[in-house]
Amino acid sequence: DGSLRKDERGRTPYMLASEREVRNVYRRFMASNHDKWDWHAAKVPSALTKEMEESQAAKQAEKDAKRKARAKELKKLRKAKEKKAQAEAAASQNDVKAPGDTSARKGLSQPSGISRMSKEEQLKAAQATEREKRAAAAERRMAAAAALSAQGNSGNSAPSSSQPKSTLSGDSNCSCCYVSLDGKIPFHRYNYKYCSTTCMHLHREILEDG
Repeated sequence: DGSLRKDERGRTPYMLASEREVRNVYRRFMASNHDKWDWHAAKVPSALTKEMEESQAAKQAEKDAKRKARAKELKKLRKAKEKKAQAEAAASQNDVKAPGDTSARKGLSQPSGISRMSKEEQLKAAQATEREKRAAAAERRMAAAAALSAQGNSGNSAPSSSQPKSTLSGDSNCSCCYVSLDGKIPFHRYNYKYCSTTCMHLHREILEDG
């Protein structure tokens, strides 16, 4: 009887068993012979049935599987980090060995600068062309005004272009074609006088074109 055999300190055989498997022998015997001894007095805490052992084995197997899976995942992550570090080190060495790459990358920005300069030149050329067109148009209008003046005043000769402008644009002359306004009722626009509405419109366009 495991409850009657005690040492001088009152410890039962179950309490003196230091190995787990030895203690499980008492618990298995308790499961099959529950009423044979006073298991409470023998200090055996509980019975150990076959179902309980199978459940414990299944739980232990599950824990082992999880531990192995975790170890495998950690190993995989460690290898990935090592591979990444090696790739970064190789890339760093390539950058050191090939300093010309920086200048090559800088050179890629040159086409945009060339394109920008080309646009500026195109704008200047367009402005110059526009100025030439406006100057040519002004010359044509002046020629048309002179022709009108010659037709309307056959008795009066057109003033020479070599005469000073201040004389040509006097109060007695048309501000556009410079024909004498003596004996005529001039058309007025601002401080200018004209021999006809045609000259008035032509002169306005000349002033607007600058």
